[in-house]
Amino acid sequence: MKKIISIIFLILSCVGTTQNLPDRYNEVKSSVVVIDILSVEPRAAGNTLALIAKTQIGSGVLISENGMIWTASHVVKSAQIVRVEFSDGDIYEAEVLNSNSLADVALLKIGNDFKLKDKKVAHIGDSDTLQIGEDVFVLGAPFGLKQSLSKGILSGRHIPESLSNDFTNIEILQTDAAINHGNSGGPMFNMKGEVIGITSSIYSLYGGFSGIGFAISSNTAKKLLMEKPTIWSGMESMIVSGNIAKALNIPQESGLLILDLSSKGVATKIGLKGGTIDATIDGIDLMIGGDIILDFAGISFNTLNFRSLIQKKLDNYVPGDMISMTILRHGKVGTIEFIKD
Repeated sequence: MKKIISIIFLILSCVGTTQNLPDRYNEVKSSVVVIDILSVEPRAAGNTLALIAKTQIGSGVLISENGMIWTASHVVKSAQIVRVEFSDGDIYEAEVLNSNSLADVALLKIGNDFKLKDKKVAHIGDSDTLQIGEDVFVLGAPFGLKQSLSKGILSGRHIPESLSNDFTNIEILQTDAAINHGNSGGPMFNMKGEVIGITSSIYSLYGGFSGIGFAISSNTAKKLLMEKPTIWSGMESMIVSGNIAKALNIPQESGLLILDLSSKGVATKIGLKGGTIDATIDGIDLMIGGDIILDFAGISFNTLNFRSLIQKKLDNYVPGDMISMTILRHGKVGTIEFIKD
């Protein structure tokens, strides 16, 4: 008899979860936004520079009544203009308040013209309480298809050593809920309708979704964006080594090549320069002509955990401290110094 009751309870629980999903979707969809990004890239054209506009789309979630939005860092990395569109059609411009490229999370703020109206502020859940095997769902704009829902389970939890340090453990949630281009920065919800992650990336051999997606846990995002915010560099960059480093005459094993910059980011404000020339070196498309950072505060880029080492070093500085970096610009090695705010 007890066994029969248990089976009936299990069936009812499963049915309830399925029936609850449309309700949960309707409850939270107005908190989910589409983020349109406009970047401006300079291109060398003879002795002049032409400005090329580039657009990108991502997702985000409203987490406060005054227009604070969580999204992914890579969505806004070199953004010149950020526009946020809600499900009711309202569109606002937003600024990037802070960003953590290590965890791939960023915080946006809509201007003072923001009106909450019928929009819902998402509730941030405690990602530590989510268990592997629990149902989750993802909202976003995959390939520009707004307010799209996908459902799956929490497949795993990971804390990569290369992304963590003595101060912060960056936790990544794994899911089989479909995540594609345009989902980045959108929320992952538990079945209570609470945000328990910010979608970040997928693992794929062919570029499409293959059943393994990743999100940064809500507790990690909360700590890095709300409690320990870091600056937004406004910089798109890549590590170069091997044949590419040789072709660019880098006087060491590797360096950080600056591809593109936003005029509103800290990197531009401290005097760094982005690339202007399209090039293909060793089969890799990149933008050259910009600065190559050789070291940051004495830390080079030839170790896998250089990001966490740099973040740890930055955490040890206090406002007013002078921070320096060594760069390669037009074949000459120089130094750039700036004061931490």
